[in-house]
Amino acid sequence: MFSRPFTLSDFSLLDQILAFAILVYALYRKKKSISLHGKIATIAFFLTVPSVLYMLYSASIGLTLPSYQAVLTLHRLMGTLTILLGIIFVTNRWKWKGKKYMDLGILCWAGTFLMGIGVYLLLFGFIS
Repeated sequence: MFSRPFTLSDFSLLDQILAFAILVYALYRKKKSISLHGKIATIAFFLTVPSVLYMLYSASIGLTLPSYQAVLTLHRLMGTLTILLGIIFVTNRWKWKGKKYMDLGILCWAGTFLMGIGVYLLLFGFIS
């Protein structure tokens, strides 16, 4: 059995899992109330803030995966796009805010989320 202490990286992963689950719930609620959908999605977006700040801190101190730099770079680029789209949607600053752009946002979020899980598994030696 692999055993190590609980770290901020573990908290970050759990935070991202919870936020993504809430976002999926927001998608489900969209059919019943677009207003409620927006509020729940906003909660999911803001829930990721501590995790994103931790990831930025980790990058600043050089926590990287030299062998998997391409995956990490793609994760960071897609994450940046996801954050920018989230800010635009949450603040309602985009006059063309619509389903096709939100679909793009959820695809970016899902891709970033899945790559983030992969990065976590690589970083902590669960896979190599």
